[in-house]
Amino acid sequence: MNKNLILFTSVLLFLGLFGIGIVQIFWLKGAIKAREQDFDKGVFEAMNDMSTKIEDLSYHPLVTKMINSQKIRTNENGEIVIEMSDEPGVEDEYSLKEQRKKKSKAYQHNHNSFNESPIFNPAPSTNNTGAYPTEVDNLQEFMAQQMTSLQPITDLLDTSKLKEIINTALREHNIKTEVHYGVTEYAPNNFVLLSKNAPLSQLFKTSYSVELFRRSMFDNGKTLKLLFPDRKKFLYTSISPMILSSSVFFLMVVGAFILSFQIIFKQKKLSDMKTDFINNMTHELKTPIATISIASEMLKDNSISASVENRSKYAGIIFDENKRLFNHVEQVLQIARLEKGELQLNLEDRDIHTIITTASARFNLILEEIHGKIELNLKAENPIIKIDEMHFTNAINNLIDNAIKYNDKAPLIKINTFNLITGIQIEIQDNGVGLSKEDQQKIFEKFYRVTKGNVHDTKGFGLGLSYVQSIIDKHHGKIWVESKLKEGSKFIIQIPTNI
Repeated sequence: MNKNLILFTSVLLFLGLFGIGIVQIFWLKGAIKAREQDFDKGVFEAMNDMSTKIEDLSYHPLVTKMINSQKIRTNENGEIVIEMSDEPGVEDEYSLKEQRKKKSKAYQHNHNSFNESPIFNPAPSTNNTGAYPTEVDNLQEFMAQQMTSLQPITDLLDTSKLKEIINTALREHNIKTEVHYGVTEYAPNNFVLLSKNAPLSQLFKTSYSVELFRRSMFDNGKTLKLLFPDRKKFLYTSISPMILSSSVFFLMVVGAFILSFQIIFKQKKLSDMKTDFINNMTHELKTPIATISIASEMLKDNSISASVENRSKYAGIIFDENKRLFNHVEQVLQIARLEKGELQLNLEDRDIHTIITTASARFNLILEEIHGKIELNLKAENPIIKIDEMHFTNAINNLIDNAIKYNDKAPLIKINTFNLITGIQIEIQDNGVGLSKEDQQKIFEKFYRVTKGNVHDTKGFGLGLSYVQSIIDKHHGKIWVESKLKEGSKFIIQIPTNI
């Protein structure tokens, strides 16, 4: 895939993801603001209910008592009589002559003024003729209300009753969070009733406030104030499912984008590695083919092939290059069979020490030419395990071959074995160029080859260590590498006894 196309796609996806994130944030902010408005509306509606309930509970007992005891009554002339007593045994009467219309209009004026309040709008009541808002009995009740509103709030209400009224009203409006409350009288900061541990400074500044005895014609200064210390927590908790689900889906989209890019880059890297592999394979196959072709032409030349020595020499070259060509092809075919799961191991009891010794001996001539050597330290007491001799030998050969190829000095290769509780451990250590941490994580990947810049240090397909790991895995074993740059590498293999 073209790099510019990948970059362009990345920018588009990033901008799209960023846009989705911004929209999500604004959407959540709008949801929170709407929830705040619903909360405030519910609180004020609940407070209106509280005010009405407190007023009703306060004046009804007094009205009932006064009417039942005939303290307020209507005489035979239609006059409202209020009995008043300043001294024991001495009673005075006050008659309201022809005041029904006047009082009714006064009540109506007060009632209409109260209806203009933005937070309370009770339905007006009318008499049978529709001319006045109250009957005579309602006027009596109205007078009792005015007298009630002038009494101290502490005489009308106690803390437990106030708490019950507040909790009931809030519960009916689905507001279930901690609340502090206070009632002021005569002055805005004169709290006469308070909830336990209520912060006065915050309660005084709260926006949740409602007047009590609002049907009274007198300004009695009685106000109920509420404070919700956990208001934000309650709001966020109430919309937490929305926030959580939105966040989860957004993270899922982000995860899908990241995973997609990982797959894209991995596929591009794999494509580049395969291209590199094809180029290397073409070169590796062309070399023996070219050598075989030249040797064959020499043999066809009668002047050269007439000599027995020349025929033997060129025949040997053809044989060696053919073998080399066969090994290259076989290595690729083995990897293909491993990928398809078609490779079946022929497991038999074999002496691991014998296999290591035989494999090491094959490299003696090469090591002698470059002044290297292999040191064997085979200490495993029971070296007999079930393995596939051919494939396991190939794995050991690959590791020794790498120890020789990736070395910038006289190779010193140490091979150690010892027993584990579960099997045998084999260590192949060299004094080569070593591996970086990044290379250590990737050397067992197919087609991966350690490079300097864009130039490979040694020839190969990048399949050797991938093949080794696959064979060890087939034996239910483990392989890993420990290495430092310029100090060498140590490949560690563990094969279980019981496979």
